[in-house]
Amino acid sequence: MFGVCLRIGARDLSTERRYAASMSDAPAFPRLIRQFTAFVGVGAVATALDYAVFFVALQFLGADPVPAALSGYAAGGVLSYLLNRAHVFETERAHRAAVLRFLGVMGVGFLLTGYAMRVFTEGFSLAPLLARILTYGVVLVFNFVAHRFFTFR
Repeated sequence: MFGVCLRIGARDLSTERRYAASMSDAPAFPRLIRQFTAFVGVGAVATALDYAVFFVALQFLGADPVPAALSGYAAGGVLSYLLNRAHVFETERAHRAAVLRFLGVMGVGFLLTGYAMRVFTEGFSLAPLLARILTYGVVLVFNFVAHRFFTFR
């Protein structure tokens, strides 16, 4: 999907380096668009995992909604980090430093989600579904900018 071949248990570094080189050789704006598109794709996959874990925890394991949602958020966050680091953002930063930064961005994104939902539903009296869609957009832009210039820089 992202132009990188994966082998079970090992990374094909030569393919990954060729992909990274092609990204860095491209003109800045088209490269940014490809990077953002890959980021959105990773987000879609991570969101699908988030909802799958939430659904299974809620429906099959009998978890309460809040712990089920937090479990999904955590699972999606881990997958998001791994996929973003491997396929979206070029970085020489060690995993430990990147993970700490990623967790900081995820925490801010979590707070931003709560604040945006409150503003859209209470301040603008929007329906919760519409508010959630708008919130996804706000948090998506924040996460991309934060990960591009902070987490994986």
